[in-house]
Formats: sequence, structure tokens, C-alpha cells
Amino acid sequence: MYFPQDTPVELGPTGIFPGTQLLESRMFEDENPKEEVTAQGGAGTFALIHYDIWHRSTANVLGQPRYMLKFEFMRTTAPSAPSWDCRNPIWAPSKEAAAAESHQAVIWEETWNWLFGRIGSLADTQPDDAEAVERLAAALAGSDERSALNAAYSLAARGQGGIAALEEALRQENSRISRLAAYGLSAAGTGSVAGLQAALDSSDAATVCHAAFALGELRELAGAAVPRLAALLSGQSAEVRRQVVDSLGMIGSPAERIVPALIRGLRDEDSQVRFMAALSLLRLKGAAADAVPELAEALQDPNRYVRGHAAEALRYIDSPEAREVLFRELFNLRWCSDTTKASTF
Repeated sequence: MYFPQDTPVELGPTGIFPGTQLLESRMFEDENPKEEVTAQGGAGTFALIHYDIWHRSTANVLGQPRYMLKFEFMRTTAPSAPSWDCRNPIWAPSKEAAAAESHQAVIWEETWNWLFGRIGSLADTQPDDAEAVERLAAALAGSDERSALNAAYSLAARGQGGIAALEEALRQENSRISRLAAYGLSAAGTGSVAGLQAALDSSDAATVCHAAFALGELRELAGAAVPRLAALLSGQSAEVRRQVVDSLGMIGSPAERIVPALIRGLRDEDSQVRFMAALSLLRLKGAAADAVPELAEALQDPNRYVRGHAAEALRYIDSPEAREVLFRELFNLRWCSDTTKASTF
């Protein structure tokens, strides 16, 4: 469909909702809020959005086919330093922002520290006050999502007392509370690793997934948990296996233990486990060189995302063997046999 350069048009069906990506629930009731922003622009315009923000497909008011061409960008490494001209390394929100969104102050600080490459940065930044811990634990279990989320991160700053409260919440049958506790434990530093490892033995799949997630967010601080995580690739649900291969790639070392586990993930019966395993090998770059033969096999996987991630992993490994496999595949590949009018993506 052609549009003159100066004609504003919607770029496919995307609408962006107001609010925050940190919240699971929408904070408004109107299905068509006036604050919604739609992706519009002249011919040749593209939109760059983050998948985690609240967005939706808007109504097709013209009744004509709408096409969207999407390119996905994924981090292969976490930040190690600010990527901007930072004059002050200490998080300091404006007074207006702090007053308007006080419930997010601790979360903002953790996000700021993450951008600096600081892991578990909230650990022991507040007194281990029993009364404060009790109050925050009650808020964590409460029905107000904003207060509960803030309490999870605030408990991470309250030393071993706060960590103990988060560990107890992690084992709650209520999956929402357990997940929020995992967020807090992911910011609590090395003091949370032992409890998270213990939670991997839970009979509740949600608890195991949440514990594995938090260990992945702790990256190299959670290296001691690698053997127990790798063991979960046998006899667990697909949901658990997906989280495990993702977390192993985030932890990154020791590679000699992680790579064999991810190779097992490449052979998993679940396609999402396989493509997450390939993505994790990509993150390991040259340390994943032992996986080249299995990645070569993955280039023939029936799932196109597994094939794509396997090719990217070979590119990032960048050894002579990886380059040979990748060049041979690229020279042989002339089209995607999966792409038809009925299957365009």
C-alpha cells in the first residue's frame, strides 16, 4: 500500500498504553484510554519499542490487511558501565518524580545500578530493622501491586532479616507473591544465593522457576548454583527447563559446567527450551566453542527461531570451526522454505 511521504499513517496495529512495564496489572479500566499513543508516521517511518511495555493491537478500522515487519534486538551482555555521559554515579531522582512515584524509588535505584553493571546493589543499604522488615513483609503479601513490588526491593536492602522474609515469600503458594519475592532476592546480592539454591528443591514448579530466575539475575555471583540448575534439565516441566537454560546463560561461568548443560538444552523436545539454549550459548561467545557441532545440527531444527539463534551463536563464537559451519550454511541457504502466504513469519 502506497502513502505519500507527508501522509500520516498507522504503522501496523500497535498502540502503546500509559503506565509502567514494572506492573503486571493495567492501572486503568478504559479499553481506549485517551493517553494511548499509536505508532504513526509518514512513509519510511519505523518505530522502536521495548517488548515489556504495555502495548496492544488496535482495531482495524479500514478493514484492509495490515502488515508489520519486525526486527528483534536482544542484549547479549549486561551493562558494565554507563553508556551515556554520566556526571553523577549516585541515583538522585528529581523532587517532582520522587513525590509523584515514591512507590518506585527503590526500583529506580536498582535499575540505575543495573545500568552501571552493579549486581545485587541493594544489599545491606538499609538497617536490618525487625519492625521495618515485618511491615514490608506484610506489604509484600498485600493486594496493592505497587506497594508489594516496592516492598520486595526494599526488603532486599534490609540485610539477612529482609532476605529471610523474601525467602519465606518465595515459597508461598500464591505465585504473584513468590514472583515478587524473586525480584527482591535478585537484588539482594550473595546473601540470597544459598536460599535460592535451596528453593530449587521445591516441589512447586513456580517456586523453582522464580528461584532460577533470581539466580540468573545475580549472574556470576550465583556460579555455585550451576550444578543444581543443570540437574533440573532432567525430570522437570518444560517451563522449568526454559528458565534454567536462560539462567545458565546469564550466570555465564564456570563455562565448563554450563556449556554441556546448554548442549542438552539444544536437544530438548520443547522448541522454546532449544531456542533459549541457543540464545544462552550466544551470550557465552567464545567460551561456548565446544557446542559448535551441536549448533551445526541445530541449523536444521524444524523451528526457525532455533535455527536463527544457532546461527547467531556460531557468529558470536567466531572460531574457525564456527565460521566454517556458518559460511557453509549461508551459502547453501537461498530461501526460507517455511515462509508461505499462510505462514509469513
